[in-house]
Amino acid sequence: MEINYVMPDTLVDIVRIDKEIRERHDETFQDYVGFYISFNNDDDRYYCTPDDAIVFGRTGVDGDHFAFLTFNGSISDLEKAPIIFIQPMAFGNQVTLVARNIKDFLALFINLKEIYVLERFRFYKNKLDFINDYNDNYLKDIRLRENDSNFINDLLRRNVKGIVNIDDVYEYITELKKQIKLEIYDDDF
Repeated sequence: MEINYVMPDTLVDIVRIDKEIRERHDETFQDYVGFYISFNNDDDRYYCTPDDAIVFGRTGVDGDHFAFLTFNGSISDLEKAPIIFIQPMAFGNQVTLVARNIKDFLALFINLKEIYVLERFRFYKNKLDFINDYNDNYLKDIRLRENDSNFINDLLRRNVKGIVNIDDVYEYITELKKQIKLEIYDDDF
């Protein structure tokens, strides 16, 4: 049985935010967050995109894209589907579990202010590794974009209902990987 997925409300909210940014600031959601919405388009799939993944966003770099994982269609409400980050050029580590659901994904972005940090959690052996890597490789650029981060974070919080605070990103990702096992895709989840 094939499920025809509809765009979840959170993505509809992001499309609306993108339209507002385009009209008022002559920029895009991608300029602030690092990905654009491209929902369930077969052209966005790569050899490493799981068959049961519903692609929703592309970074525009090396084929990197985000998708809802439906566990062979057992999750019909995409608001509740785990989020994976697919990177075709990360040979051996193409699929990474990054969030429990789309709202948590946005909450992680609000906290981290950079989506590409999410790809690196497989390298951290402990919380200090994460903190050091974040401080050494991301913090300087994030500080340069502080006004933009505050702007988009405020837009997200005001326009997407149900975004929670995730204060300890390392703990969140560690627990997520314990709760959601995806061995069929990649041993490094």
